[in-house]
Amino acid sequence: MKYLYLILLLFCTGVSNVLTSAQNVRTHAEMDSTIIFIGGQVGLDVVAIFPKDADFHFLPLEGDSLSKEVEIVERFMPDSTVEADMLLIHQRYIIQSFDSGLHYIPLKPLVKLPDNTTVDVEIPALNVLNPFNIEIDEQSQIAKITDIRNAMDAPWTFNELLELWPWFLGALVIVALAVLGYWYYKKNKLKVSGVPEKPKKVEPCHVTALDNLEALKTKELWQHSHVKEYYSELTEILRIYISERYSINAMESTTDEIMTDLKSIPNIDMSDTTRMQNILELADFAKFAKMEPLPDENDGAMKQAVEFVNNTAETNTEAQTK
Repeated sequence: MKYLYLILLLFCTGVSNVLTSAQNVRTHAEMDSTIIFIGGQVGLDVVAIFPKDADFHFLPLEGDSLSKEVEIVERFMPDSTVEADMLLIHQRYIIQSFDSGLHYIPLKPLVKLPDNTTVDVEIPALNVLNPFNIEIDEQSQIAKITDIRNAMDAPWTFNELLELWPWFLGALVIVALAVLGYWYYKKNKLKVSGVPEKPKKVEPCHVTALDNLEALKTKELWQHSHVKEYYSELTEILRIYISERYSINAMESTTDEIMTDLKSIPNIDMSDTTRMQNILELADFAKFAKMEPLPDENDGAMKQAVEFVNNTAETNTEAQTK
């Protein structure tokens, strides 16, 4: 139905004149939506129509981007349709942008005429929204003077590494023998003394998670501009906790897959699933969309993580039934 709409649109705008003039070749571009969120993807369809027997050539969009802000993620093979001696060529692209704002795309050549001139296609502007409405202070855009970086050490050459490998191998053997000897000593000492080995105390997963969250908080990563590392460690702690608490393979799942599994568990309150979704989505934007959340959002993510673990911690009744 979409292709039929494009054919009717182009024919209604003067395609009948193409038979008599090369300048009447028609081009058209349309997006699935001209509004997306930052980091999102959207489909782009371009169409050219001209006489099927004319010496006109279709030119696919070249390069990896349409503009400085808009990238081409994927391109599909062109397909053609013949209607009333007219040739319609269509090609679809998937585009993406990580810069918020209204981005105008320059004209792109789409059809090459016999005299080597081209007919351009006008692509709609793409409006990229920032879902967190982060405002940039004018003072923060002032260039900061930084110290000169220290001199970098030259990397090791392959020949130098070959000369050192016997030393590395010897050190590795010594360490392995020491560990093996210590293990053998401890094992036989327990057998001789008749003292049974004490079983290691296993902490509940929520206690371990809370300890790790407190340790992460003391590192003050985001306060020292290590935002990406902060959210990587925060989500790893939560993924491990969810995996151990609910037997969900959270370590290898996407945010959407984790949320689907959590929402299927009956004893989790909706407010707690909302907290987890807020944390994971904010972390995805910080790690993959080149965004830097506000300090209040960084601190709030930690507070929501602690609340989620406390609210979903294993009860004494659950522990006794295991």
